[in-house]
Amino acid sequence: MSDRRAAALALDRLPPELQAALALAWPGCPQAQRRALLAPMSLGGAPLWPGQLWPWQPRARWWRLRSARECRASTLAYFVTRVSDALGTPRGPRLFDPAQPFFATPWTEAEVLLHSPVPDAFSDADYWFMTQRLCGGQREHATRLAEDWAAGMRRDNALRGPRRQAWLNDALHRLEASARGDFL
Repeated sequence: MSDRRAAALALDRLPPELQAALALAWPGCPQAQRRALLAPMSLGGAPLWPGQLWPWQPRARWWRLRSARECRASTLAYFVTRVSDALGTPRGPRLFDPAQPFFATPWTEAEVLLHSPVPDAFSDADYWFMTQRLCGGQREHATRLAEDWAAGMRRDNALRGPRRQAWLNDALHRLEASARGDFL
């Protein structure tokens, strides 16, 4: 890891509004704050850091103020969310609590590191999202889900490229419909 990139994650060098949001969500807990920056906000999505900071940078958001305001609000809500199931129903402690499992990064620590059982289909970050956001923290359930979805993605040639996100969106829709009981 380059010194430049490691220094860029220094919490005190983030945009001031983002520092304030992290301090509001996780006061005095830099481990949780770093997790919040590094975790994907959606399955297959990118983390907030390093590329998604524009809503917090006044020079980058001046021409899309409403979108930036909405993005900051949803990000702040994500910072304080809890481990949940496929419907978003809270099922446990706060998502970025340092006592919770996490995936390996150079900037965080975790007693339990989550590793994808199917690395050709899902990164460790994706597997963390599946475990903590779709399966209520149940690793066995998340492992089965990841393996099933990976098999489907392989079968449909959707492991990479634009087909991947379309496949995942459809799978998430089916999972939510099944959890609600209205899957036809």
